[in-house]
Amino acid sequence: HQLAHKYKHELHCNEVAILPYYIANLNIEYTYKQKMGAYEPFENIVFVDTLDNMGFKTGYVRQLGLFGLTDENSERIERQNKRDISVIIGNPPYNAWQENYNLSNPNRSYKEIDDRIRQTYARQGTAQNQIGLYDMYTRFYRWASDRLGEEGIVAFITNNSFIDARVYDGFRKVIAEEFNYIYLVDLGGNVRNNPKLSGTKNNVFGIQAGVTIGFMVRHRNDSSSCHVFYARRPEMDTASQKLQFLATNSFRQIDFQHINPNHRHSW
Repeated sequence: HQLAHKYKHELHCNEVAILPYYIANLNIEYTYKQKMGAYEPFENIVFVDTLDNMGFKTGYVRQLGLFGLTDENSERIERQNKRDISVIIGNPPYNAWQENYNLSNPNRSYKEIDDRIRQTYARQGTAQNQIGLYDMYTRFYRWASDRLGEEGIVAFITNNSFIDARVYDGFRKVIAEEFNYIYLVDLGGNVRNNPKLSGTKNNVFGIQAGVTIGFMVRHRNDSSSCHVFYARRPEMDTASQKLQFLATNSFRQIDFQHINPNHRHSW
């Protein structure tokens, strides 16, 4: 009964590309059928660019013109925006330094989100060049923090540069003000910082950027300072060793170090 209720009313999904949209929908419905023994259509998947959807604040949504889905899709977006969301889970893309449209994979701009970053992370930062703050995963952190409301959890797998990069000092300051508990599982694998590493051998995704799993927890009635907890896998661990660690250790078993940020908001 609880799973059926959550499936129908409390589970939401956004996708911006048409093929992944249909694949995700099929996978969700198939998994539900496997669990429950009966097929039930999933009506809470939305064809939308999440970063365009600030409708929970503004009441306006930039609609994608997908033939055959537009009207129903608009209803789903409006329904989602009226919900209280307590958990946001994602693996946002991360590709900073792509605002130059001469490059092969430029980011598009998101006015509302970028304005919020300027008002928060950038305003509190000290670095002269802050273009890294407009990385896609930072935009998703900004969106998720605004979407969450007074209480809940953001759980993201992202680039790990926000942990110690100078350009992210304002980001670290602000999220420590906006959340009560931060848990970081740093999986390392930053090939650019350590040439001894191999992306295919040491990075869990086989990429050049380091990876971390972050849990940002917000409590409505907790007025204490933010507590930051950090755990890092050994630098030379292989990707398979890191994945094995994640597969065999529960959250409670992870040996977190309690971090006390300094006056420059370094962890």
